[in-house]
Amino acid sequence: MTTCQLTNTEFEISDMERTLFKKMGINEPKYGPKVRLAMRLALRNERNLYMRKCDFSGERIISVYNEDHPFPVYKYDYWISDKWTPPFLDYNPDKPFFEQYKELSKKAPRVNIFAPYNENCDYCNAAEKNKNCYMHILSDRSEDCYYTHGIFNCRDCIDSAYLYDSELCFECVDCRKAYHCRMGFLLDNCSHCNFCFDLRGCQDCFMCSGLRNQKYCMNNEQLGKEAYEKKMDEIRFGSYKAFERLKRQFVDNILSKGDYTRLINTENSDGNFLINCKNCHQCYDVEDAEDCMYYRVGANGCKDVIDSHAIVDGSQLIYGNVSTTESYNCHNVIGCWTTKDSCYSEFLQGCQDCFGCISLRYKKFCILNKQYSESDYRKLKAQIVGSMGDYYGNPFPFDCASFTYQDSAFRDYDSFTKEEVEHIGWRYGEEKQSESGKSEPVTNLPDSINDLKDDKIESIFLCERSKKSFKIVEQEIRLLKKIVAPLPRYHHEVRYQDRIKYRKI
Repeated sequence: MTTCQLTNTEFEISDMERTLFKKMGINEPKYGPKVRLAMRLALRNERNLYMRKCDFSGERIISVYNEDHPFPVYKYDYWISDKWTPPFLDYNPDKPFFEQYKELSKKAPRVNIFAPYNENCDYCNAAEKNKNCYMHILSDRSEDCYYTHGIFNCRDCIDSAYLYDSELCFECVDCRKAYHCRMGFLLDNCSHCNFCFDLRGCQDCFMCSGLRNQKYCMNNEQLGKEAYEKKMDEIRFGSYKAFERLKRQFVDNILSKGDYTRLINTENSDGNFLINCKNCHQCYDVEDAEDCMYYRVGANGCKDVIDSHAIVDGSQLIYGNVSTTESYNCHNVIGCWTTKDSCYSEFLQGCQDCFGCISLRYKKFCILNKQYSESDYRKLKAQIVGSMGDYYGNPFPFDCASFTYQDSAFRDYDSFTKEEVEHIGWRYGEEKQSESGKSEPVTNLPDSINDLKDDKIESIFLCERSKKSFKIVEQEIRLLKKIVAPLPRYHHEVRYQDRIKYRKI
């Protein structure tokens, strides 16, 4: 057993981890799995968006970085252009490496959000190839989706998370190929199912769980088509009061008592939401992976991935990374794609053999963004690695963190108390405040969406639970009318936390 140097808790290092460390030439971790998760996600913000100035053009932009960050922030279109030159530093052997990295970090521009190839999707992050989406996070290839997280190839979905190939879904989580479903969890290839859990190949079911290839079922009882449709005609899905009453019944009697796991075609693997995985341990929301550990959110043939988040598209030999695509033999890199043999870097595209670099494109043999010959690079890298001693391979320290605890993605997957955050040397941050302005109580909203005369609500409403204000946008109203679902009464972050709290991660 090994003791975490920040929390004094004991943790075990597995043979799988040691094999990867040996392959990559890095040292064993000094911190427990939870602290390591916090250290890497301290450099990632998924859901907190701010208005700020673009430091290149001066225009107002939406960003994961607020105005308090010390480094320049560029709008994506400018960040990927050749209109600016990345700053660099000469390595100073008399100063610790991370001190020099922090110095470079204050100068190197960051992209405002990562949302390439989107159309009409300003309020989206960690999302690409989407159209007409709003507050759409960690999601790709979807259209007309609002207040969604972790959805892929979907259309007309709202207030949902972890959906694939689905359409017209409301308050659905962990569903695949679902069509016109409301309040569905763990649905596969289902249509017109409401308040249902763990169904496969089912149609027209209500308040059911554990069914396979069934139709016209209510409370797991088989009904005829006519009898089922008559009962369903009596349910007012557009009424907030009626929907909430059914929701409480569903949660109390079905969802909270079910086995909320999805392990499909897995071999020697543990965690949850795994599909086609082999030798994967403590992994969550991962598909098509092999020989991985402490890995969250991944797909498309990754191998030898440990202590990482959002690693996709055939990446291999990855340790301590966040958001990595088509990369090989990288550790402690954040937001990098098609990158090889690099470490302790952020936002690299098409790079190879980079150490301590930020916002570079198609570069090789760089240290602190400075270009070297191959031989000089390898000599200097060996010198820096030697100066780091047994820390080499461990995460960026918390004083390099881009985000406070409050803004980081860590809170979506685990938590610390304020005292614990301060004890480990991380900034706690301030609770995000809503913009000031007059707001109305949600009691002013009509109970049924059918009573709303048009598709526009000018008012701003106050969420009673978070004390934050929120607005109901036109696209949201039109989609809720199309699905026939009630208007929201709470801020979208409250709704998100409510829908994912049943997932076992």
